[in-house]
Amino acid sequence: MIVARPFATEAAFDELLRPFRIRADRIMVGMNVFLLLVCALLAPLRSTWMEWLLIGVPTLLLSFVLLRRQPGALLTRLFMASAFMVFTGLIIHQTGGDIEAHFSAFGLIGVLLYYRDWRTILAATVVIYLHHLILGYAQALGAPIFVFDSNQFWLLFGLHVAYFLPFVGMMGYLAIWLRREGYESQHVINLAQQIVQGNLVEEAVSPTGTETPLINAVRLMKSRLLDLLRVMPIAAAVIRIDTDRIVNVNAAWIRTIGPLDNEHAQFGQSPIWADPDTWSSLMQRLREARDKLIDKVEVVLRKNDGTPILCELSMILHEDIVPVMAILTVEDITLRRRAEETMQRLAFRDMLTDLPNRTSLQLAMEAAIQNWQAQKRPFAVILHDCPSAAAAREIAQRFITAIARPIRLSVSGEIVSVGASAGVAHVGDGEATAEAILKRADDALYSAKHAGKNRIT
Repeated sequence: MIVARPFATEAAFDELLRPFRIRADRIMVGMNVFLLLVCALLAPLRSTWMEWLLIGVPTLLLSFVLLRRQPGALLTRLFMASAFMVFTGLIIHQTGGDIEAHFSAFGLIGVLLYYRDWRTILAATVVIYLHHLILGYAQALGAPIFVFDSNQFWLLFGLHVAYFLPFVGMMGYLAIWLRREGYESQHVINLAQQIVQGNLVEEAVSPTGTETPLINAVRLMKSRLLDLLRVMPIAAAVIRIDTDRIVNVNAAWIRTIGPLDNEHAQFGQSPIWADPDTWSSLMQRLREARDKLIDKVEVVLRKNDGTPILCELSMILHEDIVPVMAILTVEDITLRRRAEETMQRLAFRDMLTDLPNRTSLQLAMEAAIQNWQAQKRPFAVILHDCPSAAAAREIAQRFITAIARPIRLSVSGEIVSVGASAGVAHVGDGEATAEAILKRADDALYSAKHAGKNRIT
């Protein structure tokens, strides 16, 4: 358990650092290509073309295979670190053992910088120690292999082990701290990408259970944005355009529309739209807008239970981020519109009969006067396109006749009748004002009443 715990702790960082280490795999393959070329340049010095072909080429090919099939995996990292040392041993051999210590150190530094993983430092150290032990001993026995520049094998091997142990310890210690910094950087990037993409819910848990001040600051900013979204009184949603999916909604959205419907992957095909073509037309309008904004467009939406609601919809498109995102706000104006219609009716209709009132008459007269002034269209009170006073009197007579019809009361059975008089003011030429027309019609009405009622003048 004591031995396994450090490996388990290190493995906890692997998933978050995977993008970082995939890039490192590519760099290491590129470095292996470079080292293979170096070995090719050194091959003529001691005629080591066979070693170059049997050691260097397969090592490079295998690194390409692992990069393609298992990028970012621990096995790939361990092989890349070992491959670096394999090329190091090959170069040491090709140069006659003159640079074994310095070049091995260079290899460990490269592995440290690329992977920031003490396990790769350990693997690279084991490979170079085995290389020095096995091939160095073979050199001491007379094999044509060059590891050390002297035949005193055990002395040189012991010196190299003693020389490398502090260096390896330092590399492992630095790898742990550099790994932590790499984790912090990647974690901050992930948090920032979540914020940019509108995903303010999912949280990445620290493998160590502790957070650095930088991560805490970004997480705090994310929490504040989430709080702001929650307290917004207007329903809001964040939509990812490339997948046409909602990635986040606030509490007001759930109250107004309802919870997200996971059965419909595409937001444009969601039953929220009373008209299926609404979303596509909104997106076209949004893309054509110069500021990528549409503001307070009235649309009819449906709640999750199918209830239609009239809404004011606003949306802004963010094309400067990847993936492209849109922020959508929806305000239910159903009650407000009903209240406005009620106020409109109260302002222009009689409360008892629901017939147009005097204010409505005034507006109709002003419209008729404007038509008269602009197009010389004659009228009489509110009879538009009335050619003469006689035509107006004919219509007024029909009203008087209809009103005078007897009415039988349903309770007592009595028959009653009422009468009416009318005054006509026709506008056919000259100037006209609402006050003058009403005065003429009122004077004509009183003349009809004085003449015996139930008359028209």
